[in-house]
Amino acid sequence: MNDVINIEEYFLNPGELIFSRKPIVVKTVLGSCVAVCMHDKKLKYGGMCHYLLPVSPSEMYNSTKYGNIAIYTLISKFIKNGSNKGDLVATIAGGAFIIFDEREIFFIGDKNIDVALEILKKEDIKIKQMYTGGDHGKRVIYNTATNKIIVENLENIKLEDLYNPKI
Repeated sequence: MNDVINIEEYFLNPGELIFSRKPIVVKTVLGSCVAVCMHDKKLKYGGMCHYLLPVSPSEMYNSTKYGNIAIYTLISKFIKNGSNKGDLVATIAGGAFIIFDEREIFFIGDKNIDVALEILKKEDIKIKQMYTGGDHGKRVIYNTATNKIIVENLENIKLEDLYNPKI
């Protein structure tokens, strides 16, 4: 029997992170949020973080809803499980210019992309692919074992779509 048929699937909500040494499929929906998918080429496992805001305002806010916390937490999971940074590759998705309320235009998507680029460059982790920007949300489906990622543009994203595990 083909193991791929029985692979477990998880939906990642904003502010969440997942790391797995066993093959899983991770799904999420992004607006201005960013997902960083990371894969160990040698050990063949992976993970994803999905963050809402670029940088934590202080050390009191140690939450993976912030890019700087989420990305470093994901890197830490790999290192604690035997990865070498040189074996890691990353894919960045999301960071669209989405306006749910016209009174709140802060270019969060661009800032979310920038923090991922800065941290991955600083940590010397190769960025394999980028599916970022634009003015549409994105659906992401990621296989942690194969590092295969599918990113689809969503033209009419609604706020509820960001928390819908039935994508």
